[in-house]
Amino acid sequence: MAEFNQKKDKVPAPEVRHNKGKNFKTDIILPVNIIVGGNHLLEDTTLQLVQGTKYGLIGRNGIGKTCLIDAISAADIEGFPKNIHTL
Repeated sequence: MAEFNQKKDKVPAPEVRHNKGKNFKTDIILPVNIIVGGNHLLEDTTLQLVQGTKYGLIGRNGIGKTCLIDAISAADIEGFPKNIHTL
């Protein structure tokens, strides 16, 4: 148990970022609606990506994770910058 607590102590504190200042000029903030087969997977949602941040999508099956990534990769989201390389 002591070993677990030592590892837990090494976890860095969460960092709070606000949408202020010159460091955030290239952030992506876009409205997103994804409809597949008549089902609204993402409706009236805002996509916000902060430059230099890595993201992971976690959620149950069928809520639109893969559809969102596919829409970004295929440049199907209106207003999404064309100069961004996505994998």
